[in-house]
Amino acid sequence: MGSIVDLRETSPNHWQAKYQGNYGVYTIKINTDGKQRGNFSCSCPSDYYPCKHIPIIEAAIAKRIAKNAGNRETGKGSKISVEELLNKLTHEELYDFTFRMIKNNPDLTNALFLEFAEKIEYTSGNKYVPLIRRGLENTEFDDHDYYDDNGVDIDVLDEWIEKAEHFLREKKTGEAILIAQAYIEEFARWLQEIADDYLIEQIQDTYQSKPFEILEEAAADPKLDIKALYDYCMAEVAKKKYAGLYMEDNFNDLLMILSAKVNPEAFIELQRKLLDRIKDKSSYEAEKILRRIVDFYTNCHEPKKAWNCVEENVQIDSFRREVVEKRIKQKKFADAKKLIHDYIDTKQNKYPSNIWDDYLLQIARGEKDIPAIRSISYSFIEDNFNEHYYRIYKSAFSAGEWAEAFENLLRRYEARKSFFNDPVADLLAAEGKTEKLMEHIGKKLSLKKMEQYHKFFADTFPQETLALFRTALDRYAAENTGRSHYEYIINMLNKMKKIPGGATAVADIKAQYLVTYKNRRAMVEILNRK
Repeated sequence: MGSIVDLRETSPNHWQAKYQGNYGVYTIKINTDGKQRGNFSCSCPSDYYPCKHIPIIEAAIAKRIAKNAGNRETGKGSKISVEELLNKLTHEELYDFTFRMIKNNPDLTNALFLEFAEKIEYTSGNKYVPLIRRGLENTEFDDHDYYDDNGVDIDVLDEWIEKAEHFLREKKTGEAILIAQAYIEEFARWLQEIADDYLIEQIQDTYQSKPFEILEEAAADPKLDIKALYDYCMAEVAKKKYAGLYMEDNFNDLLMILSAKVNPEAFIELQRKLLDRIKDKSSYEAEKILRRIVDFYTNCHEPKKAWNCVEENVQIDSFRREVVEKRIKQKKFADAKKLIHDYIDTKQNKYPSNIWDDYLLQIARGEKDIPAIRSISYSFIEDNFNEHYYRIYKSAFSAGEWAEAFENLLRRYEARKSFFNDPVADLLAAEGKTEKLMEHIGKKLSLKKMEQYHKFFADTFPQETLALFRTALDRYAAENTGRSHYEYIINMLNKMKKIPGGATAVADIKAQYLVTYKNRRAMVEILNRK
C-alpha cells in the first residue's frame, strides 16, 4: 500500500504532496480549497487521467482542512475562534509573530510575497526581481527530482506564473508583465550559475517559454504601452545570458508580434544580424531565423517578400521543398527537376529519397513520362508493398503488360523475408486474387494474419476461412495466457460470427475451450461473460 510522505499548503489553496508509490516517491500538486479542484499534476507513470493519487491527496487535503477548522476552537466551556484571537492582538504583536514565523521559513516567506507583493511601492527597478531571485536561491532538489520521468519541477516559478495569470484575469496587466520579466531575467541568471549540467538537462523546456506566454497575452491588451515592451525585449535579447537558451528564440518570436506594431524594419535588421553570425546557412539555427522572417512578412500581409525569402534560401531543405511544390503546381517541371537534382548531387546520394523521389514521380506523371513513372514508383514498392505507389506503378502498364510485371513483383516479394509485414499477402489482396491469398495465409498461419486478411476471402470461401480461423485460434489459446489475450480471442470470435456459418463454429469453439481451459479462471469468466 502507498502512503503520503508529506502534505503541505505552499500558498493559499496551492498544495503539494509527496506520495510513496509502487515506483518511488511521486510529487503531486493540486490547486484546491478542499472542495473544488483546479489545476493538478502527478509525477507517477500512470496513463490514467487523473491518476488514482489525485483523489487520495484531495481526500487528505479535505481532512486536513476539516481538522484545522475543528482546531480553531479550544477550551472546555468556552469556544474561542481564531478570528476572535486575531482581533485581540495588537498590530505590534501580530507583526512580531508573523516576522518570527517567516524569518526562517522560505515557503511561508514566498507565500507572503505572492499574496501581498502588489502592495510594494518600488521606486526603481522591478520589485519582483529580488523576490523571484530569493525563491530560486532557496530552491532545493532531492533524489526523486533527479529521476522523475516528467522532469524537474520548480515550485517557486510555477507559483509566480500562476500569480501572473491571476493578474491577467484581474486586468492588472502591468503587474503580470513585471512578474514575467523578473522571471525571465532571474531564471536565465540562475541557470547560468548552476554547476550541475545533469540538473539543467532535467529542467523542462516549458519553464523557458511560460513567461513569454504571459507577455504575449499581455500584448493583446489595447491599453498596454507596446513600445515599452518592445524596447524591453530588444534590450534583453542582446544579453549574453540568453545565448544557448530557448529564451533567445522566445524573445525573437515575441518581437515578431510586437515589431509589426512598432518597428518592422528593426525586427528584420535584428534577424539579419543574427543570421550573419551563423556560418552554416543551411543549418537548423539559420532555418529558425529565416522562418521567423518569412512568418513576419506573412503576418504583415506582405506575401511577396515572404516568398522571395523562401526562394532566395533554397539551401534550407524545407524552403527548397516549398519552391519545388510550387513549381510542380505551376507545371514548371524543368525548374522543379533542376532544384531536386541539384540537391541530390550536393548530398551525394545521402538524402531522404522518399521525399524527393515522390516529387520526381509527380513530375513524371505530369509529363506523362511512362519509363520514369515505372522506375520511380517501383523504387517505392520493390521491398515493401505500398498501395498508393502500387496503383501508380500498375497504371503505367497496359492490361497485357501488367501480367508479366505483376509476376515479376510477386517473385520479388516471395524471395524476401520480412518479419514486420507480408508484401505477398498485400499484393495478392490488392489484385483480388482471393484463392491464392487464402493459400498463402494458410502456409504462414497466425491469428494476426487472419484478422488482417480474412475479409478478402471470407465471402468467397466461408467454410475454409472458418477452418483457418479455428486452427489459428487453437494455437493462440494454447500458447498465450492472461486477460488481454482472452479478450483478443473474444474479439476474433466476434469476427468469425459475421462469416456465414460462423455462429455455429463460435459456439462449438466456446464449448470446447470451457472444457479444455477450465482451470483458467479468467478465461472461463470472459468466455461466459461475452
